[in-house]
Amino acid sequence: MMTNCEAVRLSPDDWVGVMTSMDRGDQPPLTAEDAAELERGRERMLARHKLIEAMIRNNELQLRNESARGGAEIEMHCALRDSALPGTGAAALLELAQATARFEALKVEHERLVAEREWLNVALLEFESGPSTYDHNRSGHA
Repeated sequence: MMTNCEAVRLSPDDWVGVMTSMDRGDQPPLTAEDAAELERGRERMLARHKLIEAMIRNNELQLRNESARGGAEIEMHCALRDSALPGTGAAALLELAQATARFEALKVEHERLVAEREWLNVALLEFESGPSTYDHNRSGHA
């Protein structure tokens, strides 16, 4: 026996039967076309959610990159200072080259993340401005 707290999972095909069997007041029964439109709206909402999740991941990666770049820049400047000391050998120059390479690689990754974020912003704007059949029925920003 199902209690009021248990969740019921319905397939898209079940929507028509459930919605027509429920008391809908003065509204006509839900048609297969309406059920399909509801499913398209659900898919659209999930796609928007995935875009927003990607933006959150991108933000996290940018913050980590910024921290790593700061550390790499400090290491690079320390290696530069050490390599400029009199009597430094090949090891100091190698350390400078490695620190510089790490810093440059992190800069390239930063540029990639910024480009990705710009693409995500444009994709979300296009998504938000795209057509939706039930836009006139929505309220709020859900």
